[in-house]
Amino acid sequence: MGTPGVPGPLAAKIQALFARQLRPVSDHQHARDVAATGNPHTPRRRTEYSHSAVARAIGSTDTYVTQLRSGQRDNPNLKLIQKLADFFGVDVTYLVKDAIPVGDLPLYVRQPSVRDRVNNLFDKVRPNGPAAPPYTDDAVAAAIGVDVAQLRRVRDGSEDDPGLKLLQALAEHFGVPAAYLTDTDAKLIAGVSEQLDLLADLMPMAARRLGDTSSLSVLAAVLRHVRERDAEHEA
Repeated sequence: MGTPGVPGPLAAKIQALFARQLRPVSDHQHARDVAATGNPHTPRRRTEYSHSAVARAIGSTDTYVTQLRSGQRDNPNLKLIQKLADFFGVDVTYLVKDAIPVGDLPLYVRQPSVRDRVNNLFDKVRPNGPAAPPYTDDAVAAAIGVDVAQLRRVRDGSEDDPGLKLLQALAEHFGVPAAYLTDTDAKLIAGVSEQLDLLADLMPMAARRLGDTSSLSVLAAVLRHVRERDAEHEA
């Protein structure tokens, strides 16, 4: 029995899902962002799913989703919980076991494939700052010394075991630990993915405010914090 007025563990975890498992904005909204910046390479922002979008996906109502998120309702059936976990791409264990801390969510996000991780790097890491166009297949293939056709096969999933050297070269090129592409350690993959998501969320703001020194100072502080945390983990 939860404390009256205090959301229980399920509500807190659903709130965490909404906050972390974001979706790209629509084409229409992205077009408006591009028009506002005047830069066709403006990174696509991410935003929360609406309650109605989640409700449609799990076969419920937006009112019920709102109540689950706020803690007004806390006893959904297991079929609905499974649909909710599937929608947000997490293991259902995260939602059904109260003993699992809310903050452990990254450990229960379903592990992306090598293809997805490689494409995530292309999507989130820009070669010359947030206002620059993304890397092209040709540029990356030339930089790491592989055939561009092979790189495209990795990206479309038709080659799912490209070899250790290629994955290590990709990781070095994009500035992430090689283990992000070569390992199956859920915690490590989640940690790198979280930092890439942070970068993706900061890029649109930076692209809009490249002339705003106060905004750039905030971005620099965040990036320094990330580097310091990496250094602590490596020590």
